[in-house]
Amino acid sequence: MTKISNPSDEDIIHPINILLHQGNFEKALALLLPYKNFKLNQPIMTLLGIAYAGCNQPKEAAYHLCLAQQLKETPYQHSCSELEPYLGSHNLYSLIFKVYEEAFKLQSADELLYIAYANILQHTKQSSKAILYIRKCLIFSKKQDWLLNILATILFEAGKYPQALKIYKYLEQRNEDNVTILANLASYYNAINDTEQALIYYRKAIILSPLWAPIRVNYSLCLLKGQYYYQGWAEHEYRLDTPNHTSLPRETLLPTLTNTTDIQGKKILITQEEGLGDTLMYLRFVPELIKRGAIVELWVAKTMKGLCERIRGKPMVKVGGEEAPFFDWHCPFISLPRALSADPNKHKFIPYLIADRKKINFWKKKLPDTKHLKVGLVWGGSPHPSDAYAVMTDNKRSIELTKLIPLLRSVKNATFISLQMGHHAHEINDLSKDISVFNPMTEVQDMDDTAGIIKNLDLVISVDTSVIHLAGGLGANAILLDRYDNCWRWISGAEYSPWYPKTRIIRQTRPRVWSDVVKKATSLLQEMANEHEQKTT
Repeated sequence: MTKISNPSDEDIIHPINILLHQGNFEKALALLLPYKNFKLNQPIMTLLGIAYAGCNQPKEAAYHLCLAQQLKETPYQHSCSELEPYLGSHNLYSLIFKVYEEAFKLQSADELLYIAYANILQHTKQSSKAILYIRKCLIFSKKQDWLLNILATILFEAGKYPQALKIYKYLEQRNEDNVTILANLASYYNAINDTEQALIYYRKAIILSPLWAPIRVNYSLCLLKGQYYYQGWAEHEYRLDTPNHTSLPRETLLPTLTNTTDIQGKKILITQEEGLGDTLMYLRFVPELIKRGAIVELWVAKTMKGLCERIRGKPMVKVGGEEAPFFDWHCPFISLPRALSADPNKHKFIPYLIADRKKINFWKKKLPDTKHLKVGLVWGGSPHPSDAYAVMTDNKRSIELTKLIPLLRSVKNATFISLQMGHHAHEINDLSKDISVFNPMTEVQDMDDTAGIIKNLDLVISVDTSVIHLAGGLGANAILLDRYDNCWRWISGAEYSPWYPKTRIIRQTRPRVWSDVVKKATSLLQEMANEHEQKTT
């Protein structure tokens, strides 16, 4: 009989990871079973737990994940938290909850298990239950301050701001030099748009921990929200010290340009970073580099290819691949405003995106032929289950389509057209038959198609996702349905942003409550539809 050796990353762990991310749980489990007896191999036990969970074997999954947890030398999160990046992306949350039910039978007094479970509850919009489980954990745990901070953060993310602040302030009194508490207080004040108070707390935290990149990044976003642009751009470079950012050499990162910096004939590679919305926003800066004589190549996702090729100055465009082409300087899209010392009040960019004329004509024939106001709708972003921060952000910015029913029903002289892609698109099937939303998105291949549709519309109504940037960059009329704790680019307390002057902002007046936004949007849309009807009759 052939003896099976202890597996390495190359021979089994990496290939299994790929299968699990693809959702091929049965094949992954079959490949893992010969290694089941390696009970001191923590990665193998974790992968077995994930594979069993995906195959709907919760007892086996819980056993192996709890075993993996016991093997960790310095655990900072429970092994069960590994389930969401794999199963969540395939919307298998019901299987995840089954595993937690079994895990609590095995480790009923493990604080990290309670925290992991509270997180998954929070991600699935069950904040009340998440709060309950942290309170249960507080009953038996000796780590009171640590758990109270977690409880406050869950309350904060659930929009229960006064309760969260009360706990944060209590913890600050107990330890005024706790960096995490100071950073959380900064986040709180930033969320309620008290930027100056938030900056005070961020600076206190930075004095205590000056090289902690996540705090510096959040500080930069607060500076940008306060419209301290130059300092904000500079601070935002700390994101390059966090995971999943550029791996290209820091020494060839494009420096901040002055009026005398000569980039004539220099090859500058601009690289995709973070979400498509950021790329769409920062494409506005590319023509300035070309105007100064640089040879610009954009390295972007396939969906962006057509739009990028039509940027003023005609940059070269590279799609996909892992090997960077030759360059003198490289620059992630999000570093462009820092390199160019950008200020929206000094630079007028709109429109800077150009739709494909052939696509415009193609979609004109596909869309409903109506004299009514044609309105594009986007109600959800991309949750990215592997990224907890992205999940929470999506929960805050996205609105269930059913909450837009008052708008869809009330405005009779408007034709609604879905521009929704991805995770939230299925919600259109939940509408009753008396509500009509035309859905062309099954034929959409890329951002070029979406741009072609938008150019045939009178208005786009969207939450804060890539389509609102696309509409803004095209110079289209748009309404942003914005969350209470708005992103910096949408300017707190304002109805318009200098970044997108044709986008009207309607913002929540209470955290996580959309009813007032929908009511105001309905009234505004009715006015616009009536005006459109008068012009066309």
